[in-house]
Amino acid sequence: MNTILPVILDDTPDHTLNAGRSERFIDALADVGWCVVDDFITPIRVAELRANLLASWEEGEFRPAGVGRGEKWELKPEVRTDRVCWLDPNQATPPVRFYLELMERLRNDVNRNLFLGLVEFEAHMAVYPPGTYYRKHLDQFIGVGTRTLSAILYLNENWQPEDGGQLRIYTDETDENRYQEITPIGGRLVLFLSARFLHEVMPARRERLGVTGWFRTRDMKHV
Repeated sequence: MNTILPVILDDTPDHTLNAGRSERFIDALADVGWCVVDDFITPIRVAELRANLLASWEEGEFRPAGVGRGEKWELKPEVRTDRVCWLDPNQATPPVRFYLELMERLRNDVNRNLFLGLVEFEAHMAVYPPGTYYRKHLDQFIGVGTRTLSAILYLNENWQPEDGGQLRIYTDETDENRYQEITPIGGRLVLFLSARFLHEVMPARRERLGVTGWFRTRDMKHV
């Protein structure tokens, strides 16, 4: 198991995405290809997004998550059993709009420093009921390489390691025993290069909440 965890703690009072702050975790992305940012947004913002997610859950807006895309999309409970609700920027609530605007600023910062050519951000809210999971996978569809940078923001309240639900990132593609497990603490953001890191979501003992998104590049096949 890899013992090096590039966690970046921030004590900026309003936790804004200022230049100095973003440069620190962009440097980590450039160095090892992934990073963890604690307190990416304030507890109040976390609570607002969590309330937004739970309201959508109560209204029945979540659906079982599948794998693949287009005609190849299918439900595969042996692979994943979470529930998702895709975010529509045109119908975003204030908490979701705030988050999407923050991701737009992050996209610009990453492009300015790493020249990844990111053009858009897509995301869904995710709920993992107790015992659900997502087996080892890459965040790219077969034959489609537009998903470039994955971003996961956790919305859990008072999450403890014994609650399970860790994100396991495999840090060495040649050795499956080298990985890092990340506890889904509320306000924690995880960023990693989508095509580079296999990862999985371990089963949790309580409901696990978050927003999962991908910064995409342009599909050159349709340019």
